Amino acid sequence: MRHGGRALVLGVLLAAGGPVRGAAQCADGSPPPCRLSRPALDSGRYVILPFAHREGSQAIDLDGADCAEFLSEAFGRWTDVQLTDKTRIYDALYRRRAGVPFRIPFDAALAIARQLGAGRVVIGQLWNFGDTLRLTAGVYDAARAGPPLREATARIPSATAHAGAAFNALAASLLGADPGPAGGTGAEATRSLRAYNAARLGQRALRAWDLSGAARAFRAAIAADSEFAHAYVWLGQALLWAADSSVDAAHDRATIARRASSLVERLGPTDRALLLAQRAMFERRWPDACKRYREVLARDSLNFDAWYGLAQCNAEDPVVLRDSADSARFVFRGSWHTAALAYRTALRLAPSFNFAFGSSARERMARLLLAEDFWWREGLFDTLPFFAFPEAASDSIAFYPLSGADMARRGHRPKTQARALAMNRTILTDIATAWVDAFPQDPMAHRALSYALEVSGRIAPTVGEPHTAVGEMAAAQRLERRPLEQAHDAVASVRLFVKAGDFEAARRTGDSLLRTIRAPTSGVAGVAVLLGRPALAARLLAIEDTFWLHGSADNAPVRLPLSTGLAGLRLLAYTSVAAPRESIAVLERRIEQLLATLPAAERGPARSALLDLPAELVFDDMGLRPTHRTTPPGPDGTMTIQWALAHGDTAFVRGNLDTTASSHEYAYLKARSFVALGDTAQAERYIDATLENLPQAYSALLDYLPLAGSLVRTMALRAELAAARGEAAPARRWASAVVALWSGAEPALQPTVTRMKKIAHME
Repeated sequence: MRHGGRALVLGVLLAAGGPVRGAAQCADGSPPPCRLSRPALDSGRYVILPFAHREGSQAIDLDGADCAEFLSEAFGRWTDVQLTDKTRIYDALYRRRAGVPFRIPFDAALAIARQLGAGRVVIGQLWNFGDTLRLTAGVYDAARAGPPLREATARIPSATAHAGAAFNALAASLLGADPGPAGGTGAEATRSLRAYNAARLGQRALRAWDLSGAARAFRAAIAADSEFAHAYVWLGQALLWAADSSVDAAHDRATIARRASSLVERLGPTDRALLLAQRAMFERRWPDACKRYREVLARDSLNFDAWYGLAQCNAEDPVVLRDSADSARFVFRGSWHTAALAYRTALRLAPSFNFAFGSSARERMARLLLAEDFWWREGLFDTLPFFAFPEAASDSIAFYPLSGADMARRGHRPKTQARALAMNRTILTDIATAWVDAFPQDPMAHRALSYALEVSGRIAPTVGEPHTAVGEMAAAQRLERRPLEQAHDAVASVRLFVKAGDFEAARRTGDSLLRTIRAPTSGVAGVAVLLGRPALAARLLAIEDTFWLHGSADNAPVRLPLSTGLAGLRLLAYTSVAAPRESIAVLERRIEQLLATLPAAERGPARSALLDLPAELVFDDMGLRPTHRTTPPGPDGTMTIQWALAHGDTAFVRGNLDTTASSHEYAYLKARSFVALGDTAQAERYIDATLENLPQAYSALLDYLPLAGSLVRTMALRAELAAARGEAAPARRWASAVVALWSGAEPALQPTVTRMKKIAHME
């Protein structure tokens, strides 16, 4: 990610919301989203639903969902049998809040099958008598309903790992005399009771989208039976979905990759391809993984696991190659456009999968789809880091990366980046809308949709625009009950009010939030900076906020102790509003002391990361700071310009001052440079490009402290320039905005508020 030729480590806090939609059923009896076209019913596709545990029978370890899992494994042996993948079944059950004990009405079972495009639905029941289970199951025509096409029964011991053979026989009976060739062990996957019980717990965790719990359970199943092939597949899937980078996960990935070739013959065709795809992913052979996922999709074009895997193998492939059509240009091997379309397909097939990521679902969605112009894609050409912003290439999205050094110097922004972002935002909105339609009472879904609408510029209600970011965030706030998420929603509301130009509402909402916060809380300090309270912001900074630390001038990697990183953030809080000077000077000295404890080779990049931008932010108020320089690392263009201004070299400044658009902190600094040259007209034009386009401000406005503070300083500068030119309307407009936001500012900023009040009343 870049700003003004400098790397900036930014994350995105997606906000969401909107009017809560009703939960009425669709015309076919299924729950929303109704707008998505249903797949045509395939008479060769089966969906196996959890068995109903009959009333009056005692509680047992093997429940109705476990029976369906066993029977699915048994069906999965047959090469010519199409099974609806489990993830989409879990999604359908999750939408209906169906859980133990499962008692799915017949008409609801038919509706689920139709929703999933399955022409055949298997419905079963179980009774238990002492230590014996009695199962009955029938195959029904999902389109015509009516009596079962086939029925079968089975009796099995209730507490045994040897039930697999019985489920295999039950599947053969339900499929008829000659279902075609079979492969793998089917339901007869393990003879270890401990492994069997652990795997059941893992499947239950997956049904609840508890990926870490599922991984623990499948890890235990493998520990109990190292030949339990299905447990390897399920563990690998949980690890891929969670992007787990723990030590345990690294060991698991290596084990799965090593054992895959000896286990595949125990699996049915779909699981076999998935395991081989996982092995390729874990061995960083992304093109081979994509090939395996496409094999699954050739068999089943509605398979969630394969669509999501196809997205991952393309998006996660970091390899940069020379473009075969132009040797002077570079390309990524993996197609981001293919990844984005695959993510959309997967997450529309199973919207509830978003719940697997909890409160971070909105951030994950933003990173997957690069919906804002500060996000870039990173890769490696051999061992050299390369970076690229998205650009439009016909109807698809392309990336043409540059080396880190070239990106730092040139700040390349493709001419078609805006069109590429529009395509990404459309995909993001499609995914978020499907999530809200499927789960209209869930605040996380509304946050995701609010973010999608925000980055698309649909902020506040307008005529003919039924869904807006403000409305979706309001829905999230009404539905949320968790205190931390309520605080984050309030931060998002402040940001949306600023982008909508309602500065009084932004201050009221921010004041209300800050009155309730008594301890460091992630994501809240930016509100304090926006409202002119840097000392409060410094107290509220949390460990999670260190994600927003600036990068070094030459994009070199920087590793910092936590205490040093937090000190750097506190300095940013003060320098974002350039006050008070005493606090800034004290923190600069403290950071220099902390940097002296680092290894000598690491001090230069770390000093640049922690001190460069703060020095640039206070240059016009405090002059050159100790970190201003002309020697590496960097310096970036802003520091170079400030050095020239301080030494009276205005000719250099005129010849090198970049006039392209920048984020708020750099827009402010460039405008100040124009003022220093006496070119106030150019300064006003530059400022207006920012202030008149607030709906397109970054969603990181309150997460990255310099954005919050510099925005208000830009408003004050615009008011002063307009007042000096006798332009009353813009002077009053922006002075009033500063007064609205900073009326409760800390003492060091009150002189600015006093000046703005005078300008706000000018005739």
